[in-house]
Amino acid sequence: MNKLSETQNEDKRRKQAGLKIIYEPSGRAKEYGDLALNIYTGCSFGCTYCFAPAVLKKDRDTFHNSVKTRDNLLEKVEHDCKSGLIDRPVHLCFTCDPYQDIDVRLQLTREVLKLFKKYNINFQMLTKGGMRAARDFDLYKPGDSFGSTLTFLPYNQFAGYWEPNAPNNGDRYESLLIAHEEGIRTWVSLEPVIYPEDSLEIIKWTHDYVDLYKVGTINYDSRKKEIDWKGFGHKAIELLESYGKEYYIKDDLKAYL
Repeated sequence: MNKLSETQNEDKRRKQAGLKIIYEPSGRAKEYGDLALNIYTGCSFGCTYCFAPAVLKKDRDTFHNSVKTRDNLLEKVEHDCKSGLIDRPVHLCFTCDPYQDIDVRLQLTREVLKLFKKYNINFQMLTKGGMRAARDFDLYKPGDSFGSTLTFLPYNQFAGYWEPNAPNNGDRYESLLIAHEEGIRTWVSLEPVIYPEDSLEIIKWTHDYVDLYKVGTINYDSRKKEIDWKGFGHKAIELLESYGKEYYIKDDLKAYL
C-alpha cells in the first residue's frame, strides 16, 4: 500500500474534525501551529530550500510556477469559522506564502483575515512578503501575531540564490518593526539556518521589536551535515536569554543539544 501524501492526510484530518479547509497539521509543522490554513496551492517565491514540493509530492517547477487559488476558499473558511470548532489560532500558511505574487492582485489573504475578524478567530501569520503584509495590519486584533522567516541579514549577496523571487530581507525587517510599533505581537522563524553566524546576528538586529523566536535547522539540503548544530544551538539560546526573549527550539535542533 502506498503511503498517503501529506495532501491526502490533510484532507483526512480535516474531514475527521468536521472542517472544510482549516486543518490540524502533523509532524514538523505541528511545532508551528495546532491549526492551519493554506490559502493558495503552490508558491511563486521559488525558495530553493522549500520543503513543500517534497512533502506534497509535487514537481518543484510546477509548484513554483503554477500557483492557483483554492476552490471556494472563502466559502469554506467561513464555514469553518462558523463551526465552533476553531478554538486555537490558525497558522497562515505552511505550504504557500500568504503574500506571494498572486495575492498582490487577488488579496485573498485580506479577505480571509476579514472573516477571522468577523468571527473572532485568532491567527498567526508567517510570511516572507515583508511590507506587502503591512496593508492588513489594520485587521489584527488581540491574540493575533505577525511573523516573518528571516534567513539572511539585509541585502545578503546570496539571498537571491536561495530565495530568488521573494521580497528582500530588509523589507521583512521593516514589516516586523512596523507591526511592533502598531502593537502587534511579532515573531521570527529562524529556519532554515543556512549561515549560523548570520542567524545569530539576526537575533542581535531584531530583539528590540521581536517578541518570539522559533529556531530550527535546515532540512532537505546536504549542507545540514556540515554545520555544528550543537554549538549554534547553545549560542542561540545564550543570546536569546541574554535579551530576555521568548523562544522555542524546534525538535530538529533540540536533538543536537
